[in-house]
Amino acid sequence: MARTDKLTKLVAVFDQFHDAIARLDDPKAQRLVENWAGIRHQYVAPTSAPRSAFAAGMEQGLRETPMLLQSMPPEARKIAFQALASATSTHFPDFLAKDNKRLAKIKERGSIRGEREFHLVRHHIDLLEGEPSHAEELKALYALAYNFESLGA
Repeated sequence: MARTDKLTKLVAVFDQFHDAIARLDDPKAQRLVENWAGIRHQYVAPTSAPRSAFAAGMEQGLRETPMLLQSMPPEARKIAFQALASATSTHFPDFLAKDNKRLAKIKERGSIRGEREFHLVRHHIDLLEGEPSHAEELKALYALAYNFESLGA
């Protein structure tokens, strides 16, 4: 079986995610779906930059998607988060595994080193917020994020 490159995996993640949220009766979801429909072709057959550059940008977009979903009503947001998690675990499970390893190192160290780690922690906070069973972990993540931001980074 041919190895699937990161860009192909990411396009599949975004395709499945946008297909799922297209069914939501939410203007934010509809805008996201329309935006993806308008730019998808640039990622399927990139010509203006190497595939790896597009993949890096999409990976950052995947990390930031939960922030875009924050303004949705709670029920729609929950469905959108579940759709994103499902699409990611289906098409790019390495992304989640790698992020979980990095997150464990940050927690063990007790500090965030740089913007990339900050965005990873912030993304994890976004995923856990509103889940009472994760209150302790959220408290620790909030402290990490607060300490990083208070250093003026």
